[in-house]
This record gives sequence, structure tokens and C-alpha cells, in this order.
Amino acid sequence: MKRFLIIIAACFFIQQSLWSQNVSKDSVVKTIHLEEVSICDESSDKNESFSFYRNSKLANTEDILSRMQGVNLIKRGAYGLEPTLRSFSTGQTNLTIDGMRMYGACTDKMDPVSIYIEPVNLKSIQVTNGAAGALEGSTIGGQIEMHLKEPGLTCQKQSSGQISQAYSTVNNGSNSSAIWQQSSNKLAYRVSGTFRKADNYKAGSSKLIPNSGYQKANTSAALLFKVNTSQIIKLDYLGDWGKNIGYPALAMDVGTASAQIIAFTHRFTFSEKFLQRNELKIYYNDIIHQMDDTHRSDSPMHMDMPGWSSTVGFYNELTGAKNFKIRLDFHRAYTRADMTMYPVGEPIMYMQTLPENNINDMGLAIGRTFYLNKKQQININGRLDYFTQVAIFGAGSKQWKVFNTDITETQNNLLKNINISYVKQFKASTHIQMNFGYGERIPTSNERYGFYLFNKQDQFDYVGNLKLKPEGNYQAELIFKQQYKKIEYSVNLFYNHIQNYIYAYRLKSYSQMTIGAFGLKTYKNIEHAVSEGFEGTVKVQLLQGFSYIGSVKYVYSQTYNGLPLPLIPPFKLQQALRYNFKLYQFQFEHDYAMTQERINLDYGDRVTPSFHVFNVRASKNIRIKSSVLQITLACENILDTNYREHLDIGSIPRFGRNFLISLSYIF
Repeated sequence: MKRFLIIIAACFFIQQSLWSQNVSKDSVVKTIHLEEVSICDESSDKNESFSFYRNSKLANTEDILSRMQGVNLIKRGAYGLEPTLRSFSTGQTNLTIDGMRMYGACTDKMDPVSIYIEPVNLKSIQVTNGAAGALEGSTIGGQIEMHLKEPGLTCQKQSSGQISQAYSTVNNGSNSSAIWQQSSNKLAYRVSGTFRKADNYKAGSSKLIPNSGYQKANTSAALLFKVNTSQIIKLDYLGDWGKNIGYPALAMDVGTASAQIIAFTHRFTFSEKFLQRNELKIYYNDIIHQMDDTHRSDSPMHMDMPGWSSTVGFYNELTGAKNFKIRLDFHRAYTRADMTMYPVGEPIMYMQTLPENNINDMGLAIGRTFYLNKKQQININGRLDYFTQVAIFGAGSKQWKVFNTDITETQNNLLKNINISYVKQFKASTHIQMNFGYGERIPTSNERYGFYLFNKQDQFDYVGNLKLKPEGNYQAELIFKQQYKKIEYSVNLFYNHIQNYIYAYRLKSYSQMTIGAFGLKTYKNIEHAVSEGFEGTVKVQLLQGFSYIGSVKYVYSQTYNGLPLPLIPPFKLQQALRYNFKLYQFQFEHDYAMTQERINLDYGDRVTPSFHVFNVRASKNIRIKSSVLQITLACENILDTNYREHLDIGSIPRFGRNFLISLSYIF
């Protein structure tokens, strides 16, 4: 806590050089979660600090996420990066699409939910930290929610579309996308599609990274129908197919992967003053994931490793006056992962690395804003979740007899989440916010049921622990923002005290199964861990057409006995200078990360050197009657720096110098 107070004092000292996202003066007091960051449609000029990264049509959702406050990405390959929030990773955070819960089918976390969204079907991304993000699911780290674009109703029948083609030199990468939308006063629909293909990429100094190519196709469709003036129904479909996806940091690649997501939504708008809207959504998603080692010359033994995940659920969310919200939701998830081994000259062996299991969750959340006066408000939200988690009796559960454990015993957990936020506006340009919360999360299926899952980072096999307790997190956050005519800045200071932190340790009396592994580990609850840090953003309008945007992130995390937690990013600075002139736009970007020497050797962490990376982008819009032709050119990593981020598994370097070009025709 002493270190947290030091960070607070230091950040207030430097606050005059840190600036924030654009928040309108009128909306400050009315916002429930002031930490929510949104990326709007390309047509919007709001949220300028992120829109520049969408200029390149090769930019994917992961590129956009990496620019968001508090977000870092765990990289295992050129594709499928896993988002983390202030050092909290999958299982500790919620990653959703339009409020729908999804579970990865890969035990190696090759398939985070974010890979199923492309910029052509992305409407916005909302990031909410800690228990403030628990309205849609219990969490200790917060929530990242991605919203799909949907067609809008118009008074007269209208049609629009877009065709884009992009190319990158660093991996011979091609990206093709198309959008078609038609709307009227009663019916509207929107269809989009993307196809990406890339070869192995080159890191700095033209070093070729093998097993890093990929190809994928993605499509989305939305149909919206206006029943009457108060009711709308909507159907959504999202499909994603990947093939030959390389993961150079892991022992295997992905042969094929697919995701199918469907949803039905009913919205009802009330005419009463107290009630505003009710939204009911019913959804289903199915994921199949097939690992592949046939392209690996160093594979000691061929293995087939498929995984499955399917989730069905619903939520009903009622919104009222004074930001009152009540949400009831339920979801049921099924996951399973197999391994079939083909040793030379020996019988085929089979086991379930993740025994088939079910998770059931019924949750109730309530949020309310209390206005003390015109310049002060208190926001309160709370949530209860009742989880049941059980392994299904069969081949996977029988394996656990070697540990004298019956994993078919049902695990029941009642999770509690509450967040209280106080907001005060001192002047039209200044406000302060204090958040206090407590959140809980259940152990993941891997942590409870995983069976000899190999972790490439520390070279150990892992087995689960049925006796794990849920983690609980006490949180505090201070946010200070000021907004002037040409200058805006914000400073965020946060502290997390995580009880029953789930930590890995070695089982010395058991041996590993994977060839080349160092041993066997499992999980246990330790007394507590601490995570604290700060974030800052700045936006300056320098001259006519010139603007500067920058952000900093820093997290300091350790166990109760002072051991650094694994995969904690160092201090990072991201900044951009933009110049707009008529239909031209030029932008220069700089990313810097400090050396990370606070590493967790037990997990296989390695010291990461500091780096500077520079990018330059330019675009031109050419009007052709009522249409627009957009040309974008870019050079990323101009100096061809050979670098890696601390969260890059296996110390695999990132892209070297990369030239990009994209053409988009909007009509």
C-alpha cells in the first residue's frame, strides 16, 4: 500500500503532462463507468486517439486493442493475441461479444474471443476495469466487450457498401474485405466478409520467423426488423474459419479452426418516464479447434489435439431512469480437449487433456446512479453469480484415478461483486472519480480439470486442482481529468489486493509426460497478491490541423512474499502526431517500452530489453461523385528494429520493417 501512495504522489506531480480521451462536458456526470473507452464507426471523428490505427486496412482487432488504455496482448504467433487488462488475463477478465459469453476451445489459449471480430464488423470496444465491469459477469480484472455493427433504419430506402484490398510486405500478407448494407423504415440488413492470408513474417534484420503464416475467412450478417414504434427484433450471425495458423512460440500450430455464433435480440422501448428499454438476447456459439504438428520438423512424436467449446445462454436487461439497470442472465458451457499420440513402433495412446465438463451460471446484476447535486454523483452496481462446474463421467474423469481424485464431484460457487464510484465535477473542465470494489472469479476449467497440459513458456506439464477456491479482489482507483479548449489529460491510479491468488507450483513426487518437459506442476491458492500502477493519456491541439495524442501504462505486481508475478508488462509509452490537410492525412507514431527486469523465473519469464519503434502513415481520400476512393500507405517499424514485447511467449521477435498499402472504395 505504501508503494501505491508513492505512485499517487508521483502521478499528481506529472499530471500536467498527461492528457485524456475526449469526454464532453455535459456527459461527465451522467456517465456510469468513466473508464469506458469506445471506438466508434469510421465516420465518427470522436476517439481520435484510436481511430488513426484503423487507417490501415490491414489493422485487425488486436492492433486496435493494443492501443487501448490498460490493455496489453500476450503473443504466441502473428495471429490470435490474447488481451490482458492491467496484468489480469483470460479467466480473470470477461471478454464478450455483444454481451454473449464464449469459452475458448484451445487449452493453449490460441483462440481468444477477440479473433472472431474484424474491423469491418466492429462497432465499438468498451473496456471497464475491476468490479465496475461485473454487470455482465463476475470478474476480478474487468471486462472487454466488443460490439458488432448493426444496420440502421432510414426513412427512405438506401444502400451502401465498401470494397477494400490491402497488402503488407513483411509477410506477403493480403487482406480483402467487403461490406453491403441496405435499409428502409421497417427493414435493414448488413453483410460483411473478410479474407486474410499471410506467409511467414520477417522480424528485424530480415530474420524469417518459421511457422508464423496463417489464413482465415470471416463473415457476419445482421437483419433488423422494426415491429412497431416500440419494438425491434434482430438476428445476428458471425462465422470465422482459420486454416494453417502458425504459432512459433508453441509446440504445435493450428490445422483448422472454426467458430459459429448466432443470436436473436428483442428490444422494447417504454413510453413511461421511469422505464426506458428492455433487451432480451438468446444466443449460441460453437467452436472447434484442431492443433497440428505435421509442419514441425522438430516434433518428437505426432499428435492430434482437437478441442471443442459450445455455449448457450440468454440475458434480459432492463434499463430505467437515473441510469438504473437490472440484468438477469444464464449460460451453459461445454468444453473438452483430446490428445491422440502416435509413438513410433508403439501402440496409439489416447487421453483427454481437458476432460469434458459443463459450467452453468445464473447471474443477477443491479446498477444505479444517485445524483447528490448537479456536480456530484454516486454509482453503485452489484452482482451475484451461482456457478456449478462438473466434469462428465467418462474417459477423461477416469484418468484422474491416478491421483485418487473424483472430478465428477460438482463444484458450487456463489460469487459476489460490488463497485461503488464517487464522481465530483469541480469546474466545467475538471473532475475526479474514486472507485472502490470487490470482485470474485471461479477457477477455469484448465485450473480445475486440466490433465498434463504442456506450457511452452516454462517447459512444464500442468494438472488441475479440484480444491481451488475462487479468487477475490479488493480494488481501489483514483481518476483525475481536466479538459481545456486545446489540451486534455487524465491520470488513473489503481490498486488491487487479490486474495486466494491461484499460483502454480511443482509436484516433485510426479514425473512429466511431454517429451522434453522439466516436470509436473499444479495450482494452489496462495495468501494474496498485489497489483498496482498508473495510466495516463494526453491530447493536444498544437496548430491548425496538427494534433498530438499520447498514453502511458505501468503495472507493478507481486505475490505476498515479494515474488514478481509472471507476464507483467513494463512501463510503456505510445504516442502519435497527426496532420490533417483537406483530404490528406499524415501521421507519425512512436512506441517505447522500458526494460523489464522484474521477472518470474518459476514461470520461465525472461528479461526483456527496452525498445523504440517508429511508424509513419499517410492517406488520401478521392471523391468520385457520391463515392470515395481511399488510399493508405504506411511504413511500420521504420528502423527495422529487432524487438519483442515482454508478453511475447518464447521471446519471438515482432515484425521487422513493413510497408503497407490499401485501397478502399466506399459507395
